[in-house]
Amino acid sequence: LHLCSNQIGAAGAQALATLTESIRLHTLSLSLICNQVGAAGAQALAMLKDSTTLQSLTLDLSYNQVGDTGARALATLKDSISLDTVILVLASNKIG
Repeated sequence: LHLCSNQIGAAGAQALATLTESIRLHTLSLSLICNQVGAAGAQALAMLKDSTTLQSLTLDLSYNQVGDTGARALATLKDSISLDTVILVLASNKIG
């Protein structure tokens, strides 16, 4: 899904995070560049780690002001039992 520059914000990110409930979803690529996701949205997307079927995840959250809090939440994706591949792009997010 390429949803660049759509102002989905944290609420939209939270809605997308419900994709963890899909039992047939094995690969997910989300391009959410410039969407004002913020830390709250990044925290919601980090919940994708709880999917039992998702094996490959690509998230491009460039230019979303996720900050340190959001980055820490996204780092927990590495703890997923089912995810074999995680590609995370966080350019220009005021991290560090």
